[in-house]
Amino acid sequence: MSDKKKKRKRDSFGVRMRRRGREFKSLGQILATEPRRFPHALLIVFRRSFRTVWDARGGGLYACGYVLTFIWLEVTMIVGEILSAESISGFFGEQIFEMLFRFLGESFRNMISAFLWPLHIIEIAPPWGVGILVCMFVAFKQWIKQPLENWLFQDAELPPLQDSIK
Repeated sequence: MSDKKKKRKRDSFGVRMRRRGREFKSLGQILATEPRRFPHALLIVFRRSFRTVWDARGGGLYACGYVLTFIWLEVTMIVGEILSAESISGFFGEQIFEMLFRFLGESFRNMISAFLWPLHIIEIAPPWGVGILVCMFVAFKQWIKQPLENWLFQDAELPPLQDSIK
């Protein structure tokens, strides 16, 4: 046997989507029945999603930058959509039909743009961008990574959200 740590077998796409569907259903039930618990439940789901991306992207500055860039791009896109809508009901009426195509396409574009987040930092000020990136790397490794990992993995062994509402 090699010294490499054994990787856990990854669940199939269908299994992961069913799990996510159950989590969103549980979030909806919590929001409807116990709205005060909703922020905490949403935080649990967010942490699990962040951990998945964290592990997939190597668990360092790149992973953190990817997640933060993706969240920023998604939030600005949604806020832009809301501000451009004529009414709240119009926003939801339009988004139901457009979400499957345009909204998902823009999210895919945001995902690709988030992969390239270091280039966005370098583009800010070409001679200084590389220095900013190096400073971010040093600061992240020195002061941010350990507290962030402690926060992300503090509830890693908790049961799935849908099991906690029964």
